Amino acid sequence: MKTIFEERYAKLNPAQKEAVDTIEGPVMVIAGPGTGKTSILTLRIANILQTTDTPASGILAITYTDAGVKAMRGKLREIIGERAHEVRIHTFHGFAASIIHEFDDHFPHISRSKQMTDIEAETLVRNILKDPAFATLRPTGEPEFYIQKIVRTISDAKREAWTPATMRDFAAKEAKRIETDEDSLSTRGPTKGKLKAEALKRIEKCEKTMLFADVYAAYEEKKREAKKIDFDDLIIELIIALKNDELLLRLLQEKFLYLLVDEHQDTNDSQNLLIRMIADFFESPNLFIVGDEKQAIYRFQGASVENFLKFQTIWSTMKIISLKTNYRSHQSILDASYSLIENNYDEGQHENLRVKLFAGGKTAAKPIDVVMAGNVEAGERYLVGELAKIREREPGHTVALIARTNRDVERLIALLEKHSITAASERGADIFSHPLGILFFDLIRYLADPSEIESLARTIAHGLWNLSFTDQARLVRTVRSGNIEDIDRAIPALAILRREIIRAGALECIIHAADESGFTDIAARSPLSMEVWRAIVDLAADIAKRGSIESAPQLIAELLAYQASAENKSVKVSSGTPDAQIRITTAHGSKGLEYDYVFIPYAVEESWISRARSSYFVMPSERAEGDETRDARRLFYVALTRARLHVTLIAGLEEGLGKTLQSVRFIDELDPAHVSRKDIPAVSVANAHTADANSEAGKPAGDLQARRERELVDYAKSVLLERGLSVTALNHFCTCPSLFFYKSILKVPEPPAASAEKGNSMHEAIARVWALESKSEKAITDTLIETIREYFGSSLLPAFEKKTIVAELVENAPAVAKALAGHFAQEGTVATETWMEAAFQGAYGGETVALNLHGKLDAVLDQESLVFVFDYKTRGALSPAAIKGETKDSTGDYFRQLIFYKILIGANNKFKGKRVEPSLVFVKPDDKGRCPTVTVPVEAADVERVKGEVQSLIDSVWSGNMVRDTCTDPECTWCKLKKRGW
Repeated sequence: MKTIFEERYAKLNPAQKEAVDTIEGPVMVIAGPGTGKTSILTLRIANILQTTDTPASGILAITYTDAGVKAMRGKLREIIGERAHEVRIHTFHGFAASIIHEFDDHFPHISRSKQMTDIEAETLVRNILKDPAFATLRPTGEPEFYIQKIVRTISDAKREAWTPATMRDFAAKEAKRIETDEDSLSTRGPTKGKLKAEALKRIEKCEKTMLFADVYAAYEEKKREAKKIDFDDLIIELIIALKNDELLLRLLQEKFLYLLVDEHQDTNDSQNLLIRMIADFFESPNLFIVGDEKQAIYRFQGASVENFLKFQTIWSTMKIISLKTNYRSHQSILDASYSLIENNYDEGQHENLRVKLFAGGKTAAKPIDVVMAGNVEAGERYLVGELAKIREREPGHTVALIARTNRDVERLIALLEKHSITAASERGADIFSHPLGILFFDLIRYLADPSEIESLARTIAHGLWNLSFTDQARLVRTVRSGNIEDIDRAIPALAILRREIIRAGALECIIHAADESGFTDIAARSPLSMEVWRAIVDLAADIAKRGSIESAPQLIAELLAYQASAENKSVKVSSGTPDAQIRITTAHGSKGLEYDYVFIPYAVEESWISRARSSYFVMPSERAEGDETRDARRLFYVALTRARLHVTLIAGLEEGLGKTLQSVRFIDELDPAHVSRKDIPAVSVANAHTADANSEAGKPAGDLQARRERELVDYAKSVLLERGLSVTALNHFCTCPSLFFYKSILKVPEPPAASAEKGNSMHEAIARVWALESKSEKAITDTLIETIREYFGSSLLPAFEKKTIVAELVENAPAVAKALAGHFAQEGTVATETWMEAAFQGAYGGETVALNLHGKLDAVLDQESLVFVFDYKTRGALSPAAIKGETKDSTGDYFRQLIFYKILIGANNKFKGKRVEPSLVFVKPDDKGRCPTVTVPVEAADVERVKGEVQSLIDSVWSGNMVRDTCTDPECTWCKLKKRGW
């Protein structure tokens, strides 16, 4: 009987087999769309494992996105089973983070550094710019103008491994070059012999760049002082360490014997440098890179064709393999798109990258449809009609609507919603311009300043305070008349919130205001609204932490100030299920995916060709003229080549009040032999809008309710399928379906809880204790106290609560250290705060439902034949019966947690064959000074029970019962919220 590897290998074409078989030496594979690159990557890894003695952990595979990591590991698991989890598959940033964590003793300067938020980065730059030396970068009237631009440019510089000195030196040399360049001089008119205006502008940018370099240097210095790192530091820190730490470099070079890099066309200079440093250990490294320059759609992140080709010049022995057979699209799609992308190259340029693809499938060729619609509305009506035909005739076929901009994605979502067409999508929203965001800022503006009566009037008019429509209209008039006493009688919550602002904690007050005003109820009505609300709370928390803000009025003032100065603050939310027939996506989001039918509905210049963004600083490597058009062409090429059966391009040639649009130039670059054109007349805009309004208004309330329920169910499915299931979420479900829905799916924001903050601080402290070389009682005590104080220094609890908790924990620290000294002295290899996953195969309606169970384990102690899993609880000890839920008022949640952790450990090959002993460690000393460790045996029947509960959760979500069911507690807060929401 053939193995899965043998079956899949047998189906490969000769070029693919060559890529899989060539496991020694450097190899570059030019892999266009649909040529099976993921298959060859995973089969090649399997081939290495079965033909060499290389351990799975000695293989490093790097891909561009988290979705790519997930897809590669999933395919590899199909071939080699659970060993796939031992292969190191990462994004570049994920790889850097894993190495810094694994070899933390080589990164002592960042071992306790925390990730900076966007707000912290902006605040740091804002404070640096207050120095009079940077006055040029704080223009009068717009002092915030350069802040976000500087933050973006620092990120750009790090992607290319440009230091402040690199930037400063380049700018100085560039300014001198311009001043001495004869071409910079004007040759006529009154400015003859002087520098041209263009040259003067370039010199001005050089001068600003030199200032920027000083800001960049100050930013790095102050960031280090604050023990902070930003996202781009992960790769840079690893590169610096590998340059200066020969032992670390040798460890990685000897550890990773095979390197594979997917989507290599999208790598930037710093990523390329990282790969080269590891590969350089061997004269002819086992480096396998896969990519396609024609699909390089991340140039704005520093990728370039030079990066793609660089390794060929470094290792002259590199074998080039071109995959020419496309198994996705038919020949008309391939020929039309090839004709398009050829316009990106000059004659003779990069000929080895311009691989013409040939269809390997049996689908008959069919011309691409180009629909020229008299106006946008006519194009949209045509699209809706075509979707209806596909849904009716071919319900099993997949469809993608691909747009260039988020604005067009939003338009498509609204269009399909009007016509009750279900679709999956990922949409973006700016929290400051989203209606819910506007409503929130009106609310806090009035709470901060009662004279802002227009803000209060808008909160009433838009549905806050749980008023009837009649009361809303009456109170808006009352507010505007200035009769505030009547308002307080009609809305008693206002008086409550005014008192709350004075006495409550900063973040607590913000969330309480949302609850009391009815804002939370409105936010909970849709996934997108809840994502916006969570983003606002996250923003408030960031502002409160970085400013050590404890009073509500100060936090509200800072929030309003940030809103006034920020360009935007975006959040993304997915809707619909991953298996939906129709998906709406941007062209960037479509990369790596494929569909039977592809529609590009807004194929006009205005959507696809963006104007070049003005640069504010000079960079050592800058985009050439025409790069924006070439980038857009690559993106259009990616969109076209997602299709298996057919592509339809729709260009509406008029919009709004007679505004003329132009079809995107790329349409004319398609091979006309593979294009079928169709003209359709414009439709009356008024009639189209009336028809839509009538259609929506005519729907029974039950239909709208059903659509909303379907949206929430689809969102819940997406959350579980994409993010997996934690034991906390399972505990929520077993307690109450409403609790699960609001806390684990929608994740309704709540103020920080004292018990949770206490637990978080002790978890962090205990992790540091395990890392100590000397675990004496004094060292343990000092570490506990230091960590607790440090943690609560930035906690968002009210000051009086923090003071009480810190006093209690600090007082208990010596007793905890004494009680647990033996616990920390146990022999074995320990891992703290360890993330683990396990695959769960459930089912619903005869179809498999695969969920990823996951959790972060406080401490895992690995001994020769035994694995201890410790979960620390900052409360008094419980008996085994109470832990199992066998006593009055006990829930069994703790026992379910231990069972869940045993499932996670059991799925990890590293611990295969070992006995697993999960225990609770109670770190609140009892009256005898003990911190008991309580172990409750977990039997096979217990594991099966929890798996049955996971299946019950799947049944509840997939059936839709989750959004309707309530628990038996008549006072349940979450069930009341659900009932109000309906």
